[in-house]
Amino acid sequence: MPYLMLILGVLMLVAGFERIQRDRKEFWGYMFVVISLFVFFVSAQGFIVNT
Repeated sequence: MPYLMLILGVLMLVAGFERIQRDRKEFWGYMFVVISLFVFFVSAQGFIVNT
């Protein structure tokens, strides 16, 4: 499960940066970046707990 969360975080980070580059004032681009950072944090906790 942590690997899936890591892949989801990367996907959301790339999508967020793509939206930010396309339209500078788009709210969802920044939200995708913030959510991807949260997903990375949760994924890191999953790796730590499972080891």
